[in-house]
Amino acid sequence: MRVLTFTSLYPNKIQPQHGIFVKQRMDYFDRIEGTSRKVIAPVQYFPLLGRNKNSRFRQYNQIPQAEQQGDIPLYHPRYMTIPGTNLINVANAMMKAADRILPEIYGTAETFDLIDGHYLYPDGVAACLLAKKYAKPLILTARGSDINFWMEQEAHKKDILQAIDYAHKVICVSQALKERLIRHGVPKDKLIVIMNGVNRTIFKAQDKNKGEYLLTVGNLVPLKGHEYILRSLTELPGEMLTIIGAGELDTPLRQLAKELNISDRVSFLSHIPHKELPACYAKAKCTILMSSMEGMPNVILESLACGTPVIATNVGGIPEVVTKDNGILLTERTSEALTEALKTALHRSWDRQQISEAMNYLDWNDTARKLHDCFKSAL
Repeated sequence: MRVLTFTSLYPNKIQPQHGIFVKQRMDYFDRIEGTSRKVIAPVQYFPLLGRNKNSRFRQYNQIPQAEQQGDIPLYHPRYMTIPGTNLINVANAMMKAADRILPEIYGTAETFDLIDGHYLYPDGVAACLLAKKYAKPLILTARGSDINFWMEQEAHKKDILQAIDYAHKVICVSQALKERLIRHGVPKDKLIVIMNGVNRTIFKAQDKNKGEYLLTVGNLVPLKGHEYILRSLTELPGEMLTIIGAGELDTPLRQLAKELNISDRVSFLSHIPHKELPACYAKAKCTILMSSMEGMPNVILESLACGTPVIATNVGGIPEVVTKDNGILLTERTSEALTEALKTALHRSWDRQQISEAMNYLDWNDTARKLHDCFKSAL
């Protein structure tokens, strides 16, 4: 089974945490006998902005055209975008960028059997165009904002639905995403739920948990709601907060912490190797996620696997795993609601071993087997 993974959400030498959840799932798939895989992860570029040292496009320019991750070859063809405009059809540009390099990564005697596309727009639409051109089966994976945001944009919804119609199956990482697609008119038999897994060899309850700080893990972008956590901290004197993540709001959030006079109680950690995250969860009193939308965040799964309780907004697939026994769901996305939940959580004696053991059903090996069965059915 020769699989071509197509997605812009994949780690690279410059962005080792970018789309790590996609790589994790596929790493376990790669262990299954009789499979081989290559990855095309297109990278956007815009010539003028690439020269600006403060632009994200400068970082994109540093990503290599090709790299090797273990036994998996990874390619980063460039496609042009014009930020803030709709002058370029991004999905078409991604597909053409990938199509240009296919002859050099697949010889005349070799090809791929199936395209594994992650994130419905623009990646999934581009993957569909590629699959159609080469008459290959397509499996798509919906992960969150591709449904919660892009499916609400009429300009793109039609293209997404056409890609879904061509696909053999669409994998949803939560039941909530499946139900949302059904409400958009997608047939039930087109959809399958395969939740993300957790590496239980490292994400597990620790014998000793010091409970040193409050923790939040996620990109520093508006939808993650870090501002609410900082404002809540002002009502919890003596509590420390660790923020793990990087993004466009790094400077504004640091400035807000300074304005709120809590800078001495907030630690910003932008780059933490994934293998070091279990120790961070183990030292946390609880993990906080204030997202406005989600699919099935691995942050939640990993925290619970480590036995660390979670406080999170009641969105997406989060209520499928967060219960009264392992955390608190917020009905309001406000700093006031978070403060009350934190006061409750900090005075409660959590059974961390029980929290961890209850997550044993989530395992990347099981996820990979289900994925292999799905691919096999398409072939």
